[in-house]
Amino acid sequence: MIAGTRTRSGSPTAARTRGPVPVGPVLLDMGIVGLWSVVAGLVGAFVWVHVTPLPKVTKVGNAAVTPAEELVKQVGMDGWFFVIALVGGLLSGVILTAWRRRDPLLMVALVTLGGGLSSWLMIEVGHALGPGSERAALRKLADGAHVSEQLRLHASGVGWVWPIMAAFGALIFLWVLEKPRDEAEPAATMR
Repeated sequence: MIAGTRTRSGSPTAARTRGPVPVGPVLLDMGIVGLWSVVAGLVGAFVWVHVTPLPKVTKVGNAAVTPAEELVKQVGMDGWFFVIALVGGLLSGVILTAWRRRDPLLMVALVTLGGGLSSWLMIEVGHALGPGSERAALRKLADGAHVSEQLRLHASGVGWVWPIMAAFGALIFLWVLEKPRDEAEPAATMR
């Protein structure tokens, strides 16, 4: 309603204005989501490095060749990233939204951005923790030598799984798991 208008009963009403958004709680939410996202991305990278079987690359002349039977492991790199990002994103979205539910719209935006940070960290730290460049390692070896391929994503779109699933997890909490406020707070005046 507009300020100064009258309701059907004739009484004046004041306009409902929302005051300025308090900055302190917003910064606290941003800090919690940011810290969670960094830790989750680092844990995801550690898991990705340790569960992914890396394909072997063979030196043939001046070239690095991946045998056909090792190509399946390249798909496995992306597959393991997908699984870890799916679980990490869903858990991040649900847990953070349940924990910090003061402003649901802000939390959906923050967990989505945090999911992007987690995904980026998982890719970069996983790459750093994995083996070095296979070409550099093969330069020093004789023909027929094998080294592990670097840990990296071959399908770059898989990097979007974490932020998408974080947003989806937050929405699942808000639409399915969270009880409406009327049901969540039992009425004490019913006696």
